[in-house]
Amino acid sequence: MFRAFVQARMSSSRFPGKVLAPFRGFPLLHHVIERVARVIPRSRITVATSTEFTDDPLAGYAATLGVRVHRGPLDNVFERFRGCLAEYPCDWFYRVCADSPLIRPDLLGSLAHHADPAQADIVTNVFPRTFPRGLSAELVRSAAFMAVDGRVLTPAEREHVTLHFYNHPDHYRIVNVPNPERIPDGGDSYTVDTLADIHRLEDAVAAAGENRCG
Repeated sequence: MFRAFVQARMSSSRFPGKVLAPFRGFPLLHHVIERVARVIPRSRITVATSTEFTDDPLAGYAATLGVRVHRGPLDNVFERFRGCLAEYPCDWFYRVCADSPLIRPDLLGSLAHHADPAQADIVTNVFPRTFPRGLSAELVRSAAFMAVDGRVLTPAEREHVTLHFYNHPDHYRIVNVPNPERIPDGGDSYTVDTLADIHRLEDAVAAAGENRCG
């Protein structure tokens, strides 16, 4: 079984509350869930947020979208995902960031073709990066994830859920999904870090059309 865990919090240092900021008429999180739901049934999508009171509005809104909510540590995101996986077991899970409103369902779907437990522990277009930021896609084998000893993780690995795999490529089977259209170094970003990014991406969608952005 595949699930999707959408990583989200309200306490972004550069843009607090961004995951509920309006983007094309709806909160950012709405767009992320709608796109992921083209690949995974809503019943298998979980918003993984923190137990901090600042994330209460986020948890409340996520529940209205027909998806599950798991709340765990704010700073130890790796442990948050471990708790999420314990509550909602599965063979593989997508890690999705809630600040990526233009995440492409076709990219998520393409990862599933490589989800062979005999061949892969993680399927990714991040290591090496073959698509721009905001179009990042990762599919993690749950058994490999749960086998990681959380006590040996660096602070960065606790914050960035899959970094431990990339820091130890000799220990894990990492399958990279190539991009048929090569992107230049420092290519366009489709993630939201600032308010200006929302306006920039809204303009990009308007100029390109929904079909080309989805």
